[in-house]
Amino acid sequence: MLLDNDASYVLSLIGAKTISKVANAVGRGATAFPGYFVEKLNPGFLKSVRPQLKNCILVTGTNGKTTTSSLIVHLLNKENQSVSNNHAGSNLKRGIISSIVPHLTLSKKFSKNFDYFVFECDEFALEKIAIDLDVSYIVMLNLFRDQLDRYGEIDTIRKRWSNLIDNNPQIHYIVNADDPSVSSLFYQKNLTVSYFGLSDYHKKTQDNLKDILFCPVCGGKLEYNNRFFSHIGDYFCTNCNFKRPIPSLTAKIMENSNQIELNYIGNTYYTNMPIKGAYNIYNIAASFLTCSELGYKLNNLSKNIIGFKAAFGRYELIKFRNKEIFLILVKNPIGFTQALESSIGRDKKNFVFILNDNIADGRDVSWIWDVNFDSLKNKINQFMIGGSRKYDMALRIKYSDIGINSFIFFDRYKQLFDKIEQSNNDTYHVFLTYTALIELKQYLSKQGFKNFYEQ
Repeated sequence: MLLDNDASYVLSLIGAKTISKVANAVGRGATAFPGYFVEKLNPGFLKSVRPQLKNCILVTGTNGKTTTSSLIVHLLNKENQSVSNNHAGSNLKRGIISSIVPHLTLSKKFSKNFDYFVFECDEFALEKIAIDLDVSYIVMLNLFRDQLDRYGEIDTIRKRWSNLIDNNPQIHYIVNADDPSVSSLFYQKNLTVSYFGLSDYHKKTQDNLKDILFCPVCGGKLEYNNRFFSHIGDYFCTNCNFKRPIPSLTAKIMENSNQIELNYIGNTYYTNMPIKGAYNIYNIAASFLTCSELGYKLNNLSKNIIGFKAAFGRYELIKFRNKEIFLILVKNPIGFTQALESSIGRDKKNFVFILNDNIADGRDVSWIWDVNFDSLKNKINQFMIGGSRKYDMALRIKYSDIGINSFIFFDRYKQLFDKIEQSNNDTYHVFLTYTALIELKQYLSKQGFKNFYEQ
């Protein structure tokens, strides 16, 4: 006999809570498996607690969703608001369920009052997640080619997002005006949309890594008044009326400084860049606009962003035995290119590349051939490579002719950190794919560092 809805809810919740406790007790964390268990036993679980998930904000996009959702949570917490979120970064439905299971009671209530629920969502899974939630806001950051063996081309995701938008006119959308692949989804539609964008970028792009070449509306040629990177910028179609919408909020990094200038509905505000990586200006603009639309004052937000720390693997700083190690997750050509450009400077740097091809990374690593490594020419002091596809990465670097004559390979993380410890260099930038990041963080947790699923 099938269980009724309440009995199924109770059994799945008890099972998920038990899994969470056991996983935490053995130091493994429970970022997804409790939710996976719940989905198998009770597919309607998330929908059954939907009435309790008020003020729900979803953050999605190819790049930046973890940082942006973390920024929103930080800013809301500074406003004395209680926020539930999937901070460990498991952004499928199972990850969202896992994040709320510890706070749910058997009566389908939360054990504490949350003012907001902020969930980062996998761009491919967004539509299915939104169906089960009472969503108030969706933040759409960007769309780039990513994990082609899983997603296919970005048109696959655009079709899913378009279907979601057409069937959910009640949602308030926070949208990147500078990405034609995203903004075009709202072209000539009567929806509640707030746009953010840049008034300028820290440097003009020289790359040709555009994932959008033609107008998404009519197929005409896209031109740019100002292109920041990839297909991101101030664009217009030469054949129809489609062009970059006017943003409600614009941002830019002031020249030769870490100060940010924000313009919001005719008013100008200033704040400081709290994290490395010039590309994070988009994540800051998105989080500020979201919180402004929630009713919080930009003047306060500009002060409250101070103290924000980089999210898991997003230019995250690890101090290891008097060495500074920056962990930078890379998973597609545009993100990798921007991260590289943000890491170089006048002095030569020490770089580590770790490339895996596990399922969560994407089996196809041919995307590394689309990364623009030219900015590294004569900029690298020491260079180490690891991961299951380290030789593929070495071959790619060899063909770039960036002044590297020899590589240091490693197979285990202990080897890597032994080499770092023995080195005379003080700072390392480690660029790594998702499963490599998890593995590295698990190694560090055994050395006494905080684990990736802990706040």
